[in-house]
Amino acid sequence: MGLWILESCRKEWEADGLDVDYGSLLPQVAQLESSPALIFPDEGRFLNPSSMLEALRAQLGESDQVIPQDPVEMTKVILDSLALRYASVLRTIESLTRRKIPGVQIVGGGSRNDYLNQATSNASGLTVLAGPVEATVIGNVLVQAVAAGRFASLTEARRAVVQSLALRSFHPQESARWSEAARRYQAIEARYVS
Repeated sequence: MGLWILESCRKEWEADGLDVDYGSLLPQVAQLESSPALIFPDEGRFLNPSSMLEALRAQLGESDQVIPQDPVEMTKVILDSLALRYASVLRTIESLTRRKIPGVQIVGGGSRNDYLNQATSNASGLTVLAGPVEATVIGNVLVQAVAAGRFASLTEARRAVVQSLALRSFHPQESARWSEAARRYQAIEARYVS
């Protein structure tokens, strides 16, 4: 699961007449000390509920957590939970492959979300590279360029793209807050993952 949860909430908040664009939400989210609650974002109820806010409230209520009414606090719940879930999945991949993952690259629209990128770095302990935003378009152009003979191989085409892009880096910032959030998240995740 990804930003679908937040996008669905934003649509509901906008329908209620609230100003919830990313430019106003994310700076306020970054000012909050800690997340008032956490969710397990991969639960099936979040795939296509009639009300995402109601689905979130239901899961939070089932785990006896505070249910934020404020869009800023709920956004923090969603983004921190996503970052902690990403970190959990990365640890699972490392365990299954017996290989250390050196870092994470976020592409597409999510690469513009500096708060989530930093949260992912903090939660995972890994460096996060953000970009490119238009990864799908770039991939399509590369395949066409290889087919047209502009590049000898897809590897060569990828190297050319990497040299022409400026990716943003986010480095882990350890804190007691993230350690506590990880502990709280593990207890919530354990309810849904066996």
